[in-house]
Amino acid sequence: MSYLSHPERATGRELQSLDLFTHESMHVRGELNEALTECEAVQRNYRAARLLGVPDKAARENALRYYNINYQQRGKIGGMQAAYYSDQCAPGKAMDEHLSDSTWATP
Repeated sequence: MSYLSHPERATGRELQSLDLFTHESMHVRGELNEALTECEAVQRNYRAARLLGVPDKAARENALRYYNINYQQRGKIGGMQAAYYSDQCAPGKAMDEHLSDSTWATP
C-alpha cells in the first residue's frame, strides 16, 4: 500500500513488493520454473502497476527501474538469486513474449 500512496517516489523495497505480486500471479497461472516466472513478471510489472491505479509514467519508470537494477543484480549475485534470473529475459531474446504492453515495449 505504501507503493500505491506515492509511486513516483517508490523505494527499492516497494518495487520488489510490486514484482512479488506479479511474480506470484505467474505461479497462479501455472508456471513453476522460477527464471521463467520472474521473466514473465518483469514483462508484466508495468501492466500490474497500471491495473493497481499507478499513473502511466510512474508505472513505466518503476517497471523499467526494477528490470534494469533489481533484476539485473540477481544475475550478478548468483546463488539462490540466480535461479530467478536469465540473460534470455530481455527485449528480443528467447524469453521475450513480445507483449504490446510489456515493461520494455515502446509506448
